Amino acid sequence: MVTETSVLGKMTMISPIRRGARRTGPLNPLRAFEVAARHMSFTLAAEELCVTQGAISRAVKTLEDYFGAPVFKRLGNGLELTPKSRILAHQVTDIFSQLADATDEFLGSKTSQVLTVWTYTSFMIGFLIPRLPDFQLHHPNIKVRLISATDNAEFNRDQFDVRLRYGRGQWQGFESTLLFHEELRPVCSPKLLESGRTTMDVADLARHTLLHFEGRRHDWADWLTAAGSPDLTAHDTLMFDELSITNQAAISGVGIAIAQKAYFHNEIANGQLVVPFDTVLKRDLGYYLTVPRERRNADHIVVFREWLLRQLAEELGPDSANVVSMLRAASA
Repeated sequence: MVTETSVLGKMTMISPIRRGARRTGPLNPLRAFEVAARHMSFTLAAEELCVTQGAISRAVKTLEDYFGAPVFKRLGNGLELTPKSRILAHQVTDIFSQLADATDEFLGSKTSQVLTVWTYTSFMIGFLIPRLPDFQLHHPNIKVRLISATDNAEFNRDQFDVRLRYGRGQWQGFESTLLFHEELRPVCSPKLLESGRTTMDVADLARHTLLHFEGRRHDWADWLTAAGSPDLTAHDTLMFDELSITNQAAISGVGIAIAQKAYFHNEIANGQLVVPFDTVLKRDLGYYLTVPRERRNADHIVVFREWLLRQLAEELGPDSANVVSMLRAASA
């Protein structure tokens, strides 16, 4: 018979474990294992949980002692999951995600939920803020908190629920949803066009000031190459250290900027900006909505993601085929 021992004062008594009781494993070591398995690194796991690397190592050792078997293979250049622990890792990630969802649901029943969104200033101003009133109208119980930061900023994943970022969609420990691929084209104020014209010839750029964002110095050169004029020299150039300022300078008529099409849907629709060229510079980069994998099913995050995808589907029209397919998959 399986028994457990407990000490009460000086008397030791043996009591049988109740039939039907199931082992779950120690929760804190399981949490350390789950995070280490997602990152395949004790160091990154320690950063996420705000503990030392030694604490992660000891927690994993406790779990291995409990199981009587290793959960990681220690290699010279890192870690590797065993076949059995790989299955365990996926299952434990789902369990902690469900626990987070249950916590969110419990707290949500008592107070408004706060959704913290971390993104670039340019994305926030040019894309997100103009659309937020619609989200607040339809989801008044979710309060959106915006944080502006660059990719180089240090962050703790517990500081935000959603991070909107630029890249190829591969960030360890995060689930990524593509919002739109990069499509760059010049935009300018209509006051820069000759009277009665709505377009320019590429050669006309030699008479204008080109606006550059310091963080993306190659955009204009790449676009000119795509337009067949790699050697064109502009009348003048201006460099800005913030993309949002570059974009505002274009709206004000300071010069011609090269910009992401989706940023200026409203400004183009109301005539503040025009698109004087047909050439579009396309890259395999894009803007993604990313969520820490353990919180990907939280109700307020799912609601925000689906709302944002619907906004894009309505505004981008034929260009939003990828968004429509993701919406269908999300609702399936």
